[in-house]
Order: sequence, then structure tokens, then C-alpha cells
Amino acid sequence: MGKTGRIAVAAAAVGLLWAGFAGRLAAEQRLDDRVTPAFARTAFDNATTVLAGALTKFARQGPPDAAAAALRDELSPLLTATVSTLGDTAEADSDTDLRAGADRLGTLARQLDDFITAHR
Repeated sequence: MGKTGRIAVAAAAVGLLWAGFAGRLAAEQRLDDRVTPAFARTAFDNATTVLAGALTKFARQGPPDAAAAALRDELSPLLTATVSTLGDTAEADSDTDLRAGADRLGTLARQLDDFITAHR
């Protein structure tokens, strides 16, 4: 895989990792009444902005060679899960849903960290 492809996938993975951690933190802080609903909304919005940047980097990857395609295919499910989980958590209507979202974002963040570590 070319250097540009590796950099694009790595940048996307790091962005996803940051967005997942930020979303989890916002949810946990909201559950513990450490932040106002408005502050939590802003934190979720910021995480979503980072997530959008990661998606852009991921999409800008040029035509992949076989190694880049394999790396892309490995990251894609984590990307999709992070997008949907962050959105669901940000819009959670109950503490139960907010807690479930925070837990899922934590799990995804660990998986993304493992992905980044494995592909340094």
C-alpha cells in the first residue's frame, strides 16, 4: 500500500477514535450531571465535526491497491458503527439509552485503538 493510502486510513482511524472518546465522555458527564444539557450538546456537536473530518479523509483515499483495500475494508465496520452510535447517543431520550451509547462508544474506541496499534 502506498504511503498516502496508509496516512488517509490512519488519519480517519484517529479521528474516529477521538470522536468516540469525546462522545463517550460527553454522555458520561451528562449522566453524572457534571455538565448542562447545552454543554453536552456542544460536546456531541464537536465530536460529530471531528467525525465528519475523519469521514472526509477516509473518502479521499485514492484508488486502493490490494493492501489499502484490505485496510479500508477492516476499518469500514468500525467507521459505520461509530457514526451510528455517536448519532444515537447524542439523541438519546433516556439515561438508559445514554449509558448504552457511552458503553458502546467506549468499546468502539478500544477497537479503534487496537486497529491503530496493529497498523502502525
